[in-house]
Amino acid sequence: MSLDRAEVIAALEETTAEISDLLASVAADQDWRPNNEHWSFRHIAAHLEACQTECVLVRVRQIAAGAKPTFEFYDNDGWDFTDRDLRDSVREWRESRHRTFAFVQSLSPERLSRTGSHRTFGEITVVDYLKIDLGHDREHFADLNEMLGGRARTAARARKP
Repeated sequence: MSLDRAEVIAALEETTAEISDLLASVAADQDWRPNNEHWSFRHIAAHLEACQTECVLVRVRQIAAGAKPTFEFYDNDGWDFTDRDLRDSVREWRESRHRTFAFVQSLSPERLSRTGSHRTFGEITVVDYLKIDLGHDREHFADLNEMLGGRARTAARARKP
């Protein structure tokens, strides 16, 4: 993916709006999930917020600071998000994203060229990290669309006599 800073931020703004709209459409049924092994809508929203706040924003700041950080794969599987309201998580995810975008847009070319190292992705810049985040968005967007289709099929079967 050879996107520059402006292009990757624009793409992330688009996926943020798309995912936010999908999640808003299911806020009244936020605990629905296709099966016991799959995350609920609530869990996905809280996961996105946690990733943005605790991982992406922190890591892009570390890279830009010139700390030459080394990152492991971020994982919040198994976290209990039952106390998180989907609407709050989406709002906080969007706010954290806005802070991330503002920070990245403020960086000089020199700070943008600094690198860190990721166990899975190798040497990465701030923009590279945003591209990883974009891929993460696209995976969740596809999953949410699949979940919505499954939810509609379940509702249709429930209406049949």
